[in-house]
Amino acid sequence: MKEDGTLTDKSGNAYYSAPVGYEPTNQGDKYGKIDDAIGEVLYRVGDLDPEDYLTSAYSGGTTLFFYSTDIDLPALWEMNPSLCYLCEQETNIITICTIGDGSKSGSVDADKEVMEAITSRMQNAIETGNSESIWPRGDVNETYQLKFYSEQWPAFYYNLTLAVCGGGTYLYDRQFKICINAEDLLAPYYEASAPEVSSTDSAAEADI
Repeated sequence: MKEDGTLTDKSGNAYYSAPVGYEPTNQGDKYGKIDDAIGEVLYRVGDLDPEDYLTSAYSGGTTLFFYSTDIDLPALWEMNPSLCYLCEQETNIITICTIGDGSKSGSVDADKEVMEAITSRMQNAIETGNSESIWPRGDVNETYQLKFYSEQWPAFYYNLTLAVCGGGTYLYDRQFKICINAEDLLAPYYEASAPEVSSTDSAAEADI
């Protein structure tokens, strides 16, 4: 790996290291190792073409995620997300509920309106540089992750941090260091929700 974070494999495929916020949706078969002192093992992302995407062993928000230099990653609002997973971060990723399929709210349309409101507000805040709150906050009661998924971009989630605080509920984008007030948009989803544990797959190895 080069100092700028780019990676080239023995076949000449070149990759960028994705900015914080982008996380792989799946850990597939082992693909190779990074040729450095650590020797980090890299994996395919599910069954997707390894010339396009690679990932390190899944570790939540700290996972190394690489994408081809021929790909332009979309911003959150450009993804056109169809689902959003509300998660807790513990030893495993614990999914509280899914937003987008109507399973919690009873309405796919209502879920869609919530996702559109979040992405629109975050887009406006990022483009104007207008953070609506300090971060980190000192009155946090609960912290969750929102993992946005798009069928158009099946290799990754875009992750926002959700903080339920004494003074309100806030969403934070770690890439742009922007915080917005989520008001009560997400309260019906995280209140009194039963979690289910999800895990990643792993699998044989070659040098990269």
